[in-house]
Amino acid sequence: MVRLTVLIATCVLGAPPAEASPAVSLGYSEETAILGTGIEECASGILTYHHDGSFENGYAWQYSGQQPPYYGALGEAYDLTEGLVVCGAYWLSQLMDFWVDPPADCYIWQGGTGSAPGAVLALVAGVDFGPTAIWPAISRHDIEMGVAVDGPFTIGYWGRWPGNGSGWYCAADVNGAVGHPWTCIAPGIGYPSGWQDPSVVWGPTASMGCGVYFQEGTPVESETWGSIKAVFR
Repeated sequence: MVRLTVLIATCVLGAPPAEASPAVSLGYSEETAILGTGIEECASGILTYHHDGSFENGYAWQYSGQQPPYYGALGEAYDLTEGLVVCGAYWLSQLMDFWVDPPADCYIWQGGTGSAPGAVLALVAGVDFGPTAIWPAISRHDIEMGVAVDGPFTIGYWGRWPGNGSGWYCAADVNGAVGHPWTCIAPGIGYPSGWQDPSVVWGPTASMGCGVYFQEGTPVESETWGSIKAVFR
């Protein structure tokens, strides 16, 4: 009975199992199916992505790999000239629907096509992606952003489960056209730290399942800058 009590307490506190890896994946599959048709609020932008219409794996960080402010983030970079990121599009999956989906912080960082992502341009905090498909199904989740850009940028997210097992996984295109995939790796967990190509951790990766609804032209303003200043001042 004492042993049972200790095990239950360990699970409640979220302590990692012995030898738990900070980096996990869904496992390679060519039998995936994409679910989701988008939302009306994103219709003014053109859905843009680097994957080839299919995904073969999914990646996530957990436990020591998932640390504030955004160690464990995953993203994809674009260079679409001047315009407005109307929405972000995120292709996600999970292994089991056994816990409440955690929130995420959706980011846009400066740069990412010729060098590593830089300063935070926008943050939409505490996003509820809603129900996530069970692997090998993948669901697309569209999130309103309204962010003005005038050069290369990286769009991605950080899942809010530091110190715990993975919530859901970002879909990965393994064999499509090469895009600009990124992940931000925490120091001291056995990998090169900072912004790195996901292939450093999970093997060959063409692009990540993070896209944008993009509206070309000169936008009037960026709608999320107020929330950025509140978080990073």
